[in-house]
Amino acid sequence: MLREVHRECCVRVDRIFRRIEADLHNLTPAVGELNGDRSNLPYGVVDGEPHLYGACDFEIGGKPRVTEPRDKVRGDAARIWLYMVETYMVKITPSQRKMFEDWSAADPVDVFERLRDTRIEAAQGNRNPFVK
Repeated sequence: MLREVHRECCVRVDRIFRRIEADLHNLTPAVGELNGDRSNLPYGVVDGEPHLYGACDFEIGGKPRVTEPRDKVRGDAARIWLYMVETYMVKITPSQRKMFEDWSAADPVDVFERLRDTRIEAAQGNRNPFVK
């Protein structure tokens, strides 16, 4: 509940937040339960691979608590984060940047991601420079 109040306040008073929230590069479909459980936890690597969601390769754990997306989409998530850092000066730590760069290299851009980027450019007028 508190998170919703903070979000509503940001929408009302922060023009940059509204742009970030509406940026199509920042929006992806997600399974509701996973998205809700992820909440605002940062991405990271969860040791031990505790599969709390059956066959779905998505983990939450560690200290501090982080979420780890499946291998097939880590690069996609990383490139979105790198775009947000460059476009909106979203702050991440050097170790987060390295992790995102590593994830991007390990999961190269695929045909679907290129097509998505092209469609976003047509609708929004800009590309994600990390999707090449």
